[in-house]
Amino acid sequence: MIYKGKERKTDIICYILIISIIAGLFTYFIPKPAFAYNQKKGIVQVDDALNVRTGPGTGYAKLTSGGSNVQLKNGNSVDIIGEEYASDGAKWYKINFSYNGSVLTGYVHSNYVYVEQDIDYTQDADFEAYLTKQGFPETYKNSLRKLHAKYPNWVFVADKLDYDWNEVVENESITGRSLISMSSISSWKSTETDAYNWDTGKWYGFDGGSWAAASKELVAYALDPRNFLDERYIFQFELLSYQSSYQNISGLQSMIAKTFLNGTISDDKGSSMSYAQAIMEAAAISGVSPFCLASSIIQEQGTAGSSHNISGTLQGHEGYYNYYNWGAYASGGNSPTVNGLIYAAKTDSFSLRPWNTRYKSIVGGAKLFGKNYINIGQDTIYYKKFDFVGEPYTHQYMTHIIAARNEGLSASNGYSDEMKSSISIVFKIPVFKNMPNETCPLPTKDGNPNNLLSSLSVSAGGLTPTFQRFTESYDVTVENSVSSINVNAVAADSRATVNGTGNYNLDVGNNEIEVKVTAENGDVRTYRIHVNRKAGSGSTNPPQPTEPPTQKPTQKPTEPSAPSAPSYSVSGISADESSGLITGISEKMSVQTLQSYINVKNGSVQVVDRNGSAKSGVVATGDKVRILNSSGAVSKEFTVVLYGDVNGDGEISIKDAYLMRKHILGEAGLAGIYQTAANVSRSNGGITIKDAYIIKRHILGESKISQ
Repeated sequence: MIYKGKERKTDIICYILIISIIAGLFTYFIPKPAFAYNQKKGIVQVDDALNVRTGPGTGYAKLTSGGSNVQLKNGNSVDIIGEEYASDGAKWYKINFSYNGSVLTGYVHSNYVYVEQDIDYTQDADFEAYLTKQGFPETYKNSLRKLHAKYPNWVFVADKLDYDWNEVVENESITGRSLISMSSISSWKSTETDAYNWDTGKWYGFDGGSWAAASKELVAYALDPRNFLDERYIFQFELLSYQSSYQNISGLQSMIAKTFLNGTISDDKGSSMSYAQAIMEAAAISGVSPFCLASSIIQEQGTAGSSHNISGTLQGHEGYYNYYNWGAYASGGNSPTVNGLIYAAKTDSFSLRPWNTRYKSIVGGAKLFGKNYINIGQDTIYYKKFDFVGEPYTHQYMTHIIAARNEGLSASNGYSDEMKSSISIVFKIPVFKNMPNETCPLPTKDGNPNNLLSSLSVSAGGLTPTFQRFTESYDVTVENSVSSINVNAVAADSRATVNGTGNYNLDVGNNEIEVKVTAENGDVRTYRIHVNRKAGSGSTNPPQPTEPPTQKPTQKPTEPSAPSAPSYSVSGISADESSGLITGISEKMSVQTLQSYINVKNGSVQVVDRNGSAKSGVVATGDKVRILNSSGAVSKEFTVVLYGDVNGDGEISIKDAYLMRKHILGEAGLAGIYQTAANVSRSNGGITIKDAYIIKRHILGESKISQ
């Protein structure tokens, strides 16, 4: 930037610099008194494992014990006995900790240890009244008291959401909506049948295969705001609008110092500028916090920035950049990177596309943040992931389930201790209805999760229903002469253990037998067998009448006539007798609603699932609609098709789009009625990219699939 009309005071500046250097040298050589370090408690906070070093910095060797590298897990407690700085200026803690029965000493980076500080909280009547007025539950207050004691200028706003906690967890756990790295421990990954292959023991891949569906337990942890009410992670709740009074380039430079953003690029006119300058300009133009923009870029591109999304050199897409990964998701046979660069190459004046310079990508992408998220109420990092604006769960910037936690930490690092202590930072903290009394913990179990049986049998009678691995309750009836029964079971996975097999003595009447399967990761599944031993013949005879009947019937009873065939009519849906299909079903239609559309004379209508069991809840692809005669026998049967519902859950969602994609790519095939449901375009050429496009528009709310 050039300033005109002002004389540069070069000599004065030189004098000031010389004086500053002399003062610094003088201070450096003054002997400093040594003080004993006040030991503190710390908690390890990492995704997977934390290496311990022999000195302060990655240049030192990893600490070993018994020939193996020492690693700390999330939640491990350590004693911080000192602080030292590495050659790059990063703070490292010297720690003592228990490890396999011994006490070891080593060094870990301070970013991965939360310091449990004993802060004296003096009762503050005004603050207590404020917390109550805001509507913070008691389970929030203790953490907020500690933060208030250390940072009295911080402002905590309770955002009371009209959403039930369990409903939110269920919706955010829908397969494909929340993802986690495929390399994560097993308890972080979902074992739902559309997320985990119980036959192969492998998880289905999303977004190019390197991501798995997150487990419900991990989703609950990431959703629970109470897990993040400390001075580092609370920044995921910071209001993301640009605050020029304290969000300055100095804080931004501190935040990006150890990343690729500590470099230069060219602006639109070809002049050199730092990444920090470009991000600050993007913040001013978009109204979005520069710390939010920087942490988003780091989250998407990594600290090294080596992704092809911003290299500008990917073959066929040279010269295009996408710093925030807008539109970067796998579809149409393309990888997330390719689709992101296709998005970057399109023309859109508002977002400055095409993004054929780094500057335009940084500024234009920031404008989209402001327009599509920050300015419509998704104004915290937390709400970028968890969307409760308009139609909930449908407008989420990232699928990475712990991205908000990670970006919050990056944002926290952008503020110096002095800034945190002196400025009024506003935090908008969600509060849900019917939250659990206990904070949802971070899952820590690892190992194979397979706790299924491959076979289950009994020596007498037979299992009803026939054994299936996901069916956990069975009935067995044996004669009175059977006084014992032998139970055999085999685990599907060799690493699992089975308890409850063997011989059981039977009482007359009901006998309960439990077979428990414990997976390698500790998960237990219980199969229950209800054995009914019949009573002896003498005890079941009905009492005899004391006097014989005074007269006998003079004629034979009339034989019952055969039931007449039922007739039916249909309205509101379509029942095609030639194809045997029922169509015209709306998404999430209830069984009761479907039955109300079918009028049966001399009979009734029944809806069963694909296995023939009575159906309740919503109607789905593969369900059967049976027309029964007056005696309950099936007179006619139809199969339900909800076009777009290719997994048979009664909804049209990202799970269906994922299965359709795998079919088109030849990775997994849809068959039978589910292949019919995937042909949403009703073409004769099978399932094509056109069908994938139609279902995508349905999920995004742009148009509805015709039923």
